[in-house]
Amino acid sequence: MKRATLFFLSALLVALCMATAAIAASTTAGISVSRGQGDSMAYSLGIKQRYDPWISSDIFEFASLAEIGGHAWVSRHSDTDTVWGGFLAPGLRFTLHTDKDIQPYLEATVGGALNNRNKFDDRQLGSQLLLRSRGSVGVGFGEGGRHRIQGDYINYSTGGLTRKNDGFNTYGISYGFSF
Repeated sequence: MKRATLFFLSALLVALCMATAAIAASTTAGISVSRGQGDSMAYSLGIKQRYDPWISSDIFEFASLAEIGGHAWVSRHSDTDTVWGGFLAPGLRFTLHTDKDIQPYLEATVGGALNNRNKFDDRQLGSQLLLRSRGSVGVGFGEGGRHRIQGDYINYSTGGLTRKNDGFNTYGISYGFSF
């Protein structure tokens, strides 16, 4: 079942990227490692597409983006307590143009996540379908800002739509490469 889910999510990721690549300004493949609540770890792998800026000047730009990917939450208390899932979220990026090779930015996305379980560690998530919000501070560097390092804070919850809503928060670091 896990292999079938992983294959399905991978196929969906590739299809979405191919469908929107024509209007994307850049595509970034990324990986992240995060610390979660309750002495847990969270890992994710995804694709992010930044679209042409809505507002652009010599000083800054403001652009929309979309991200899709998969994640795994691993409990340090139990070898069998792992949650697998996928996410899809639209968002916004504010980039400062300070130097040709260094581009600091702020990012925010809000979307959905679908997990294989509604419990993790000692947390009652309330549903397998969760809201996912992410805030990031990062820097693009290298030729044309192709490399990206960012700090992330991610919140997963039902948004109060269920009685049990312990949610799950992570904070960590991500690396991405734009092509």
